Amino acid sequence: MASAFVEEKIDSYRPKVLGRLRGAGDMLAARQEMGGTARGNVPPWPGSSDGDFHGTLSAIWIWTRAQSLLGDDPFSLHIASAWNYVESSWSDYIPRSLGAHASDEAAYDCAMVLRAWMASDGHKSVDESNARRERVASAARLLGAYLTDLENLGGREFKDPGFLAWTLGEYARVTSDRGLGATARRFVETAFGMKSPPPFAQEMTVNEGLFDFSSTTATRVLAVIGAEGPIPFVGAWLRERVAAAIPRALVPRPMDENTWNSCVAATLGYAFSVSTDQPFFDAYKLLMDELDKRAENGVMGRKAGHAAETAATFYYAMATASILGKI
Repeated sequence: MASAFVEEKIDSYRPKVLGRLRGAGDMLAARQEMGGTARGNVPPWPGSSDGDFHGTLSAIWIWTRAQSLLGDDPFSLHIASAWNYVESSWSDYIPRSLGAHASDEAAYDCAMVLRAWMASDGHKSVDESNARRERVASAARLLGAYLTDLENLGGREFKDPGFLAWTLGEYARVTSDRGLGATARRFVETAFGMKSPPPFAQEMTVNEGLFDFSSTTATRVLAVIGAEGPIPFVGAWLRERVAAAIPRALVPRPMDENTWNSCVAATLGYAFSVSTDQPFFDAYKLLMDELDKRAENGVMGRKAGHAAETAATFYYAMATASILGKI
């Protein structure tokens, strides 16, 4: 019964998912630089020519997810060009270590390398170059060392430990890397455990700085799923410990409201696919109904009044695909 119930809910969203991802993919393809020294780069917002390493990786994730669900390859050239940019500019963004001299965004950049590579099923491909596979593996090792040494667990946006641990845990699972899997589990057990998270809506707000796009409450839930896997035990934990904390409406935020709520919606949709629990679906639907009103053809800005941005569109795309278990 649970399987039929879940499939009914998922099937009702599948056409919307396909439409939103195709729209997002088309917008990012139109924005991508297809010539010059930054060939393959996807700038962060309209009119910008800035190099955007993690934004380009976000675009790769959207294009590959769209193609896998559409059963077609309209973005293959764009994906290849984007990987070319990532690999040609690697040393500008990925340091030899994530120590004190690394940029504030370096750990997030490593995580986005893993997310883009996992979305493209690089771990399954026999045609992928060994050089790319090793680059990805080196980013994973950097991330594992970073989390092992991390003492400040209160990081936000690019330093959100939940997002980093979730990504490393999933990478370790798809590559059967027991060492990195153990690293992710140790970190999650120490940093978060299996206790109930606080209410999502009560998460601290930030009024200063440039960004506050990641819901650290949501990503700690994803980190547990990433470390343990989408197994029945985790489904029971979601139902018994997490469901009571989820928001029942879009949460007002002073910064990055659309992106933050998209991060929450991505967690809710994925939690439903794992737990099959109705409250997660109901909360997901409420948030997505509001976010859909704020989006246009699959893309959105970080908050009202902002043009469509790569980062906000990536989190909205993850929210869109999460109901299918595809994040």
